[in-house]
Amino acid sequence: MREYTTHHVIRVDRRTYPQLRAAVKDHQLQPSDENLKVMLQGQVYRPADHLLSRQVLLHDRLLQLGDLQLEAECYRLPEQEYVTLLTDSRGNYRQYPGAHQLLTALLAPMTPDAEAAWWERVHMAVAQGRQPTTAVDLVDDAWTPTAWLRDRTRLIQQGQEWFLILYFAQPPRWRRPEGRGVVGIDVGLRPLASAAVGQAHAWTFEVHWPTVADDAPAEVQTFAQILDYAAARAALEMFTVPLLASASVLVLEDLNYAQFQSNFPDVARRRAVSDWHQSWVRQRAYARRIRIEEVPAFNTSVTCSQCRGYVRGTRQGRMFSCPHGHSSDAHLNAARNLVRRYWGQRIRASAPREV
Repeated sequence: MREYTTHHVIRVDRRTYPQLRAAVKDHQLQPSDENLKVMLQGQVYRPADHLLSRQVLLHDRLLQLGDLQLEAECYRLPEQEYVTLLTDSRGNYRQYPGAHQLLTALLAPMTPDAEAAWWERVHMAVAQGRQPTTAVDLVDDAWTPTAWLRDRTRLIQQGQEWFLILYFAQPPRWRRPEGRGVVGIDVGLRPLASAAVGQAHAWTFEVHWPTVADDAPAEVQTFAQILDYAAARAALEMFTVPLLASASVLVLEDLNYAQFQSNFPDVARRRAVSDWHQSWVRQRAYARRIRIEEVPAFNTSVTCSQCRGYVRGTRQGRMFSCPHGHSSDAHLNAARNLVRRYWGQRIRASAPREV
């Protein structure tokens, strides 16, 4: 049976670039014509065998690759792959003390006093420094590790930027989807994602987002951002599992994050939404043979999903209402409109063409 893997593209910090350029010059990173199909453009580099055989994660932002130490956002992985990476790095990995308690505190509402106490604990953890651990503190659920495919690690240079590509083994693909529903998914920031299938619906649970003080030390802010990301990931993972069990088709918004004029792309990246929408859910769906369809997202939250034809309504906060008396959660309304657009595209595609 054909092996199935997942891959993840991780941005490398610019402070590592001189090291990478020197490694290319020394032939430790060797140009490759492999077609990885993970990015549209860029030069692929294969690390030399002695680098590939000596890979461990030292902490969430530092990967040891032989003699190289790559500063990269290695925490930006789905929970199972993150668990695998840490499990395969036991004895080398370090984390700030109390990270798990700091994460789980974000998965419930906080009073201002509770948030102030949370910040004190973040400051204290950073002051104590990272410590060796065998626990996976930034995951709130139990996952069975797979295997980190170290021999397939690659780097890609795209223009002036560098990216790290990590691969992980997965069980064989399913023979057929478990569910039969056509599920529309609207992504956002609060909630992070909403889904509609028939009359049923779901959305991610609320995560508390602490307000970062501008005068907080840089490492405190960075650790808090990693905790934010892990909390958002936990919400998205819990949302995804039942979603995949009910779907034969996932209808996603066709979004170009580079074209937004708001701060949505930046916040969506910090809260794992863009990673989930652009990569994680697609690879999970592929593994279950669930088809992915993309439709335009324009005006889905202000067009009534219950009226026949095109009826524009109004949105106030999370509530949508139309002139004909229909009202619903705006995010669920958008998700239902995505399903309507999917069926509309199917009907138009199957209609006979006039000559």
